[in-house]
Amino acid sequence: MLHVGIVGLGAMGLPMARNVMKAGFLLTVWARRPESAEAIRGEGAGWADSPAELARTSDVAITMVTNSPDVQEVVAGVGGILEGAHPGLTVVDMSTIAPAVSRQLAGEARDRGVDFLDAPVSGGTQGAEAGTLTIMVGGDAGAFERVQPVLDAMGKNVLHVGPSGSGEIIKLVNNALVGVIAGATAEALVMGAKAGADVETMARVVGLSAGASWQLANQFPLRAFTGTFHPGFTTELLSKDLDLALDLGREQQTPTFFTALARQLYLESQAAGYGKDDYTAVLKVLEAVAGVDVRT
Repeated sequence: MLHVGIVGLGAMGLPMARNVMKAGFLLTVWARRPESAEAIRGEGAGWADSPAELARTSDVAITMVTNSPDVQEVVAGVGGILEGAHPGLTVVDMSTIAPAVSRQLAGEARDRGVDFLDAPVSGGTQGAEAGTLTIMVGGDAGAFERVQPVLDAMGKNVLHVGPSGSGEIIKLVNNALVGVIAGATAEALVMGAKAGADVETMARVVGLSAGASWQLANQFPLRAFTGTFHPGFTTELLSKDLDLALDLGREQQTPTFFTALARQLYLESQAAGYGKDDYTAVLKVLEAVAGVDVRT
């Protein structure tokens, strides 16, 4: 049985760690805030005093942290995973970061004789809790096959998508679409509500028509139409990912007109105080301008 180490126990990392342990894997964890590990340690997980120590006792070392600098620190920094690397270790970064950083870390891991996979996820906190995430994995195919049973414990759709960095590229494509589609959905719904259309009727009819989307079918009814905006994926994290998508577009010299507009809209949402809310809180920004509420 593989021994798994997980670095990062936030809103996504903690339920993912629980699913790994439920699947029967030995689990060791580390987090910047030790108190975030108290619950899962009480459920049987071990604790490491550093990512390096975690790596020394693990076959698979998983990172689930916020951004590129965080991943660089816990993987390649002082006391990081690569400091405790040993033959046979596979490092799996499940954060959403710049593809170039993933490739850089893959090279540093290779120099230490270990494999590095980029394996960002989609599905939000509800997918993390249910173990139904989509996981897009870049890197060596053999390394992917070795760790797939661990990934299967966290995801329903676990896909090897190409060489190092490929998982991150596809994740940024996905999240650029998330931002654009959610923003456009909010804008259209505000227009319809201001004109007098019933919200539930709009959602039902559009859901059966060419304007249907996963956002309208799932996120808006669960978080926006109820007015809770409890985060499945926060505004500030989506904004970070849209920044990464814009960076990728600049690197590749491809147009990013809609992504740039969406980024500006989510910046407005952050400025309005909704950074920690679900990204569908962008609806509130548009509602305030139009003077109408879109609620069921």
